Amino acid sequence: MTKDYPMVKQIDFVIAVSRIRIIGIAIITGLIVIFLFGLFVSGNNKKENFEIINLSSLILLIILTALAFIVRNMILKKVDLSNILTTFFNAYIIPFVILDFGALFCISTNLFVNENILYASAGIIISVAGMILMLPREDQFEDIKNKSLTKDTASGEADIN
Repeated sequence: MTKDYPMVKQIDFVIAVSRIRIIGIAIITGLIVIFLFGLFVSGNNKKENFEIINLSSLILLIILTALAFIVRNMILKKVDLSNILTTFFNAYIIPFVILDFGALFCISTNLFVNENILYASAGIIISVAGMILMLPREDQFEDIKNKSLTKDTASGEADIN
């Protein structure tokens, strides 16, 4: 019964936002560490006729970054007060996985498979910027609450809070 109060939902939301941010920061840190290690070991790792793989991995990262934002926005549309913990968490974790895959593929391809520091640097900048832009904000709770109240009012089940 106490789970239905808006204050409890807001506290749950703040805890979820904190956990998502920690995961996001851990992913960003991991990407930066892999990039830095890749710079040390890339050396003379040049292969003939592999330049197309370097470019295609960067293009794939850009596409997956856009896809991650689209997926996040699609899942966020489904979030309301009744499913705030699970759906909101999934709205960020699934896009984090998509973006992380693209970033790791781009960085590893451009540093470990065929050295291209320019594309690897562009890849780390795009992925870190995308992760930072994707981190959740605590003020999103008001939008979710208003959307839930509007939905409940339309169905005739509104509570007076």
